[in-house]
Amino acid sequence: MATVMTTMDNQIVDTMFSNVVVSPKEDRFYIERSSELVPQIQQVSGVSETCVHLNTTGFIEYGWKEKTLPWEKVKSGNWNIDGINPAQEALVTSIGHNMIEGRYLDEDDNDQIILGVEIAGGNQAQSSDFMTLGGVHIGEKVQVTYANGVQREYTIKGIFRAREMMVADHLAFVTRREMVSILGRSNFSDRASEILVKANRSGIEDSLASQLKALGTDLQVRTWKEYGGAYRSVISTFELIMGIIGGTGLIVAAIVMFIIIYINVLSKKRQIGILRAIGIPHNAVLGSYLIQALFYSLMGILLGWLIIRVVLQPYFMMHPIDLPMGFLSLHIETGNIIASAAGLTVASLLAGLIPAWTVMRESIIKTLWGV
Repeated sequence: MATVMTTMDNQIVDTMFSNVVVSPKEDRFYIERSSELVPQIQQVSGVSETCVHLNTTGFIEYGWKEKTLPWEKVKSGNWNIDGINPAQEALVTSIGHNMIEGRYLDEDDNDQIILGVEIAGGNQAQSSDFMTLGGVHIGEKVQVTYANGVQREYTIKGIFRAREMMVADHLAFVTRREMVSILGRSNFSDRASEILVKANRSGIEDSLASQLKALGTDLQVRTWKEYGGAYRSVISTFELIMGIIGGTGLIVAAIVMFIIIYINVLSKKRQIGILRAIGIPHNAVLGSYLIQALFYSLMGILLGWLIIRVVLQPYFMMHPIDLPMGFLSLHIETGNIIASAAGLTVASLLAGLIPAWTVMRESIIKTLWGV
């Protein structure tokens, strides 16, 4: 479960939001003078890289040239289109590293576009065929009608699969220069819909957001966790399931330990009676069974740790599970292991104490007779 949660978190950061997103205030569409803001952001402690997005929506059509009548419907749909600087984008998100067909954008690709797999369609898309362009390929052409009415014809240069099915794989990308020309005014060259900020290490998003908020009152600064509300709900569900499974595992371990020690105690009931008859203290007898239970739990913890570290973890690192959300390998969190080991140890001690204490409460005569 921890692996699924870690993979989903990484996918959100790597493909969509990076660590922190700087956007305009709610009453504005764009960040003004982005060329001045970006150097200020890069000076903030903890910032690794930044990339600027200029976004709009577009109606993308495939096979429109084959229409015999203007109102005929072809494979088409409305999707978000981002104008990017390809080189900077590649330093912040993993889109450019996840091309499954063709190549990534270059800075001068004004008549080319790259599509997410859930737009292009085909065998690797998870969406139904009618929700995509039906399986387009590189070298083919699409027509895009933008929200402001501008129409452009593009050659598909590449198709990517970011393995983030809810948003990232439903995006299309053109160069920022192309997007500025579409929006039609030169001042768009210094505007941004959002600026993605990559941290130089994980876990500092809140601190980074606080520093970035000081750069301007006309900005909104949010961490990726704030944008990923729906994802966090899914992850919270996984955490709940993991907690239930972990608790059930401890209960089962305690029951098994109880049965083993209880059978052991019953088989040595007469021996316990003899020990009590010759004056061995109750604490010594109880202690021996507690030590036995502790030994069992420590051996189980050690064996489990060796199997995970030596066998399972290396195997899944070499052969990750290929799921639509990403490649899953075995992710081990030290805190969880310590908590599970402590829980198992406590459960084992209780499982050893209860049967031994039950026998110790019986009379010596009854214990000696083994009944």
